[in-house]
Amino acid sequence: MGYRVGVDVGGTFTDLVAIDEEGRITVAKAPTTPDDQSVGVHDAVRKAGIELESVDFFSHGTTVGVNAVIENKGARVAVLTTRGFRDLLELRRGQRVIDNPDDMYNLQMDLPQDYVGGSDPLVRRPLRFEVSERLDFRGNVLSPLNEQDVRHAAMEMRRLGVEAVVICYLFSFVNPRHERRTAEIIREMLPEAHLSVSSEILPVIREYERLSTATVNAYVMPIMRSYLETLGQTLRAGGFSQKDFYLMQSSGGIMSSEVAAQRPVYTIDSGPAGGVTAAAQLGMSLGYSDVISFDMGGTTTKVCVIRGGVPEVTKHFWVGSRYFIGAPVMDMVEIGAGGGSIASLDRGGGVRVGPNSAGSDPGPVCYQKGGSEPTVTDADLVLGYINPAYYLGGELTVDVEAARTAIKDKIADRLGMTVTGAAHGIYRLVNANMIGATRVITVQRGHDPRDFSLVVSGGTAAIHAVRMAQELRIPRVLIPLSAGVFSAEGLIAADARYDVHRSYVARESQADPDRMRAIFGEISAEATGKIGELGFTREQIVMRHEVDMRYLGQAHEVPVEIPGELVQDLGGDGLSRMIALFHDKHLRLFGHASRESEVEFMTLTVSAVGPISRRATREIEAGAADPDTAFKGTREVFFEEAGGYVDCPTFERSRLRAGNSVCGPAIIEQMDTTTVIPPGETALVDKHGTLIIELAGTGHAVAGHAEGAGNPEGASNPEAGE
Repeated sequence: MGYRVGVDVGGTFTDLVAIDEEGRITVAKAPTTPDDQSVGVHDAVRKAGIELESVDFFSHGTTVGVNAVIENKGARVAVLTTRGFRDLLELRRGQRVIDNPDDMYNLQMDLPQDYVGGSDPLVRRPLRFEVSERLDFRGNVLSPLNEQDVRHAAMEMRRLGVEAVVICYLFSFVNPRHERRTAEIIREMLPEAHLSVSSEILPVIREYERLSTATVNAYVMPIMRSYLETLGQTLRAGGFSQKDFYLMQSSGGIMSSEVAAQRPVYTIDSGPAGGVTAAAQLGMSLGYSDVISFDMGGTTTKVCVIRGGVPEVTKHFWVGSRYFIGAPVMDMVEIGAGGGSIASLDRGGGVRVGPNSAGSDPGPVCYQKGGSEPTVTDADLVLGYINPAYYLGGELTVDVEAARTAIKDKIADRLGMTVTGAAHGIYRLVNANMIGATRVITVQRGHDPRDFSLVVSGGTAAIHAVRMAQELRIPRVLIPLSAGVFSAEGLIAADARYDVHRSYVARESQADPDRMRAIFGEISAEATGKIGELGFTREQIVMRHEVDMRYLGQAHEVPVEIPGELVQDLGGDGLSRMIALFHDKHLRLFGHASRESEVEFMTLTVSAVGPISRRATREIEAGAADPDTAFKGTREVFFEEAGGYVDCPTFERSRLRAGNSVCGPAIIEQMDTTTVIPPGETALVDKHGTLIIELAGTGHAVAGHAEGAGNPEGASNPEAGE
């Protein structure tokens, strides 16, 4: 029996999803082991009861890289830059946030820590070395590379115990010759050092962005390589016999662990990307191509907009709001709101929830592992949303009274409230925080939440999702069968992908179509070669082309997807057609297009995609509308509409049948999550076990979709196709 396995490491739990050749799904959760995440991965595999010799595909989402950056636990890094650019990591883009006018010309002023990018650089000045060399903007050599400078710097690096080296010279994205020769010298003199060469990692315009990305890559490279080697050894020792395993990239798509060891910066946000990938596929399968992915786990909440089945991606990402990376990342808003988020009182006596989290150790108070601060999970437990006898399927015993006491001592008594009132306040406050994050990525970016469906993932999300949708006027909520481990499911549903970027800066009046076509050809060859190493033939590989463009004088560009046939026809009217696509997208994004203004080309991107064969999940047994076969009993659950606790029916998710209709108030329980259906709302079960909740009063019909019907190629409103 050959299994496809996906394992996602979260802040609290490590989630596993496995699907066999007949479409049967196995899920497991194990506590995350921060000191060595591979231990938690091994524990999850063991809990699932899967023999690794029967696994023919293993995909992984990890937080090793991002944790190293946020916790300042990366490598000792040195930087080699063009002479005169030694302090670029600190100067950044030259933007300054100044509260005191006297600081306007104070060159010694530190950036505030709460300012994006305001923090100590990853590489301090003594480890930043200048090299005499210079290219012009066309890549012509103005000053040859001074190899003696490189050798002298290498000797200093050896003396200072450097583990990784960044090489980033001016205009190397046009001509990488100097960087490549420098890399040869460093490999000769420091053979044990890890190298991050900017022209290989991110060959695009803007020296700070390129340098910062290459620096983050170097900072996490040793720890990521060590982790991947350890995980590989663990898998092989357990019987895993495949040549390699895969890692999810931050932009979606998977890459081999061998490539990930060279380009770890491309996996910096890999775990959440799995949930977004799965959300996009679920939405398309049900005929809802425009969805919002809502992933709430133990530590954080991640929200991402997906339009036309394609998640939005950004090339401007700050790791922990401190260090910039220009590698593509799914455009998510992430906040410190999860089941483990701690509720506390600030100095003014106001309640705040998060961003601090109890994590997996000690965890919420109810875990009885030493936690003393009340969390969102403790509040959910007190309100009756979580069954204390069925947490993780009954595997973990939780203490309701301990949770109640913590909320009473830390919150309720200090505010003169009841414990129930305080718990409900925590519940509503974390909801408000997540609603705010959703508005940031929708309303503030020109999207109307009423045009989307909400796809739920994460162990805690289904408890809060319907309330959020009601507030945001989102018409429907989609809760997949394995919602609590949905990010792991996305890991085995993602295609292999390799992105290559190359800047070509030219005004439309000066652009050379032949040169653009040649660059597309070069980077296409590199991308297809890398994907081909994974066993895909040229006939199987799908190519995606993109050009970043802007109006002349603009500071930021807009990525525009270019049809493949247009790339081959740039010599005809291809450029004007490409520019027309830019005008159209600019109009769609910002409400206006200056069609008379000159357009400037900035960066060309090719993505080579190797389609991974997907196994269809088994359909569940059909039943009548009445979900009586899944009924478990009733328990006291708090609902604001009812004015307090009510006898609420509870149902076992695994015993629900296709066609069942569950009317709120109701609780649907499963091993990996719990779904709360408030009064007045109804959940319908489709043929794959997905819960489809059409919110009352939205006016959206649900006919046909309870059985997974709908047009997978349809627009955002499925009714348009009926």
